[in-house]
Amino acid sequence: MKLRKIGLVFCLAAALFAGSCPTAEAYYTESASSSTYNYSKWGFPLKSPDAYDYSRTVDLRRVGGYDLTNLIDMFVADEYIYIVESSLGIIFRFDTAMNYVDCLKEFTMPDGSTSTLLKPEGMFVSSEGKVYIADTGHSRVLVCDWNGNVSLELLKPENLVGTSLSTFLPTRVVADSAGRINVVARNINSGIMQFTSEGYFTGYIGAPSVSVDPFTKLLRRFYTDTQRAAMTTYVPTEYNNIKIDENNFIWGTISALTESDLISTINSQDLTGAVTPIKKLNMKGKDVLIRQGDFAPVGDLVWASGPSRIVDVGLGPNNIYSMLDNNKGRIFTYNNNGIMLYTFGGKGTAKGETQTPIALDYVGDNILVLDSGLCSVLMFEPTVYGKLLIDAEWYYQEGEYDTANECWRQVTELNSNFAYPYIGLGDAEYNKENYEDAMAYYEFAEDRDSYSNAKERIRKNKMSVSFPYMVGAVILLALLFVGKGIYVRVRRYIRGELMTYGRDEE
Repeated sequence: MKLRKIGLVFCLAAALFAGSCPTAEAYYTESASSSTYNYSKWGFPLKSPDAYDYSRTVDLRRVGGYDLTNLIDMFVADEYIYIVESSLGIIFRFDTAMNYVDCLKEFTMPDGSTSTLLKPEGMFVSSEGKVYIADTGHSRVLVCDWNGNVSLELLKPENLVGTSLSTFLPTRVVADSAGRINVVARNINSGIMQFTSEGYFTGYIGAPSVSVDPFTKLLRRFYTDTQRAAMTTYVPTEYNNIKIDENNFIWGTISALTESDLISTINSQDLTGAVTPIKKLNMKGKDVLIRQGDFAPVGDLVWASGPSRIVDVGLGPNNIYSMLDNNKGRIFTYNNNGIMLYTFGGKGTAKGETQTPIALDYVGDNILVLDSGLCSVLMFEPTVYGKLLIDAEWYYQEGEYDTANECWRQVTELNSNFAYPYIGLGDAEYNKENYEDAMAYYEFAEDRDSYSNAKERIRKNKMSVSFPYMVGAVILLALLFVGKGIYVRVRRYIRGELMTYGRDEE
């Protein structure tokens, strides 16, 4: 009887719990609760004040008389926001407030013929207004103006190496200030394809490195050609997205990383970038992303349902960048040194939560997230706390240490668990040559390297102050010693001479 009562209570509790869960059909159910956090020096999650607040959602299911169903990419220029609809083969343009402006769907080819897009997946607009489109379904990249006048049709290069595929499937494209075209193509894992402004293929840059254990390297010496060809496990991972900044650095994201590699990177606190979901490539294809945090920028450090799957990077103000996690809908934001500032967001049906986030970009300080599942753009605005972090970075980079110092102080008042502001306070004092105050902040933040540097500067300053006195004292002592010796010798000499003369006379 007692067991039946317990079972009845359990069933009622389960029913109440199920009834309280949001249904998949609901567009939104409630406002999302605070989910902002950071990580401690030891990799433990720490709750943080909200850095961004959800602002609004722009429904894009019907725009300009079209029914949109397959949003796949977003690009933000100075005045416009562009969104690629893959099923329709149309690029929609909005102003920065997400008001619809117009669209691009028809193209005039160099020979005068007309063309359309087939399942495009990416696009880019240069500062000169050139539009670059990864027309994936047509195996080409188009370069045109906003009126659809095509100046270049980039097809599969004849000298393409690194793949046995017969089809060229470009998915993302960017161009630098010199007009060089950089393309991410599906199933090409040799790196980012690079073309001249005229469309000539010049090679790959930024090939992700792979690690092969020494035993496997030894075995490969004894493999046949067929066996070596079958070893597809040890190949570089392909990029899934790219962005380019104003200094022509290419930011590439890699989502297909194994869980074991990420765990190893986190546990060893590897900052080399050997396993990384994000790279910052210079013109030579070298990864120059700074990784000076306790952990490399990889997203979540602990998880229960799989690691972060980074699908896009947004380049924000003051060299801040944010990575978008398609797995859990989270946004990880780092400063220029690779130190995590905050993490927020999540998946669900509450306001501010996403279903299938696929693209992220900045409009000023605001963050936009394109959600293909909701067919919408979610907009987020910085809170007072988030704005303080953004401003502190700017003032520090501009050399306005006093103002940066004040921002950091306000941040510590809002979040005493966050060690980085104390490092910022220490840096500000360090740059003002207040090394003892800097040491106190570094000690609180457990920043041993900075603490040692400040201590070394104090030691050098003491030495620089005391050294002249020490040298002067040594010289004076030396002069006194030499002078005394001369005096004694002269005195003895004089006395000795008198005594000698007296003996001789006798």
